[in-house]
Amino acid sequence: MESMKAWIGKSIVAIGVIHCMFGSIVFRKTLAELSREGFWNTVNGQPQREFTFWFIFFGVMAILLGLVIDWCERKFHELPSFLGWSLLALTVVFCTIMPISGGWLLLIPSLGAIVRRKRAEVIKL
Repeated sequence: MESMKAWIGKSIVAIGVIHCMFGSIVFRKTLAELSREGFWNTVNGQPQREFTFWFIFFGVMAILLGLVIDWCERKFHELPSFLGWSLLALTVVFCTIMPISGGWLLLIPSLGAIVRRKRAEVIKL
């Protein structure tokens, strides 16, 4: 199979890093409060803290997902077909619920994974 550059996982890692950096800046006061009070059971029932937690947590999860996808791209040179379609479905749901967000950035790696898989299937024929 022709050599394809491993970029899908790296792009998701970049989105996760940007998400964490942006969250660390925008929510710095909330993160400072949490740091002062301790992290044990200081989030539940407080919407700003919950939002901050999930915002940062999503970024970290995106980084981990991106690292796994990058590993798959480099090791196997292709991705399973369900991955691109699942990412696209999650992205559509995300952007439908929160259209004013960075969720649109996930369209690029989602569609990239779908196109890459289709190309791999054509090459195998």
